[in-house]
Amino acid sequence: MSEVIPLHRLKPGKRAQVTELASRSAARLDRLGALGLMPGTWIVVLQRRPALVLRIGETEISVDRSVAEEIFVRVP
Repeated sequence: MSEVIPLHRLKPGKRAQVTELASRSAARLDRLGALGLMPGTWIVVLQRRPALVLRIGETEISVDRSVAEEIFVRVP
């Protein structure tokens, strides 16, 4: 059984699939989508501090904790 958790709880080195972007900010949703972060996307957390760094395919991005709290992922 897979578990859905907020992205900020995913440990470094773990892989998960984005299930939901819960932000109410249209600008934030547009920006995340432009970076390739959308439901169905597979990600890997590279580090959690000082900022959360993710790998999306061949791209690495950094997001603040407040953003990571609005992203939900399914851990296989």
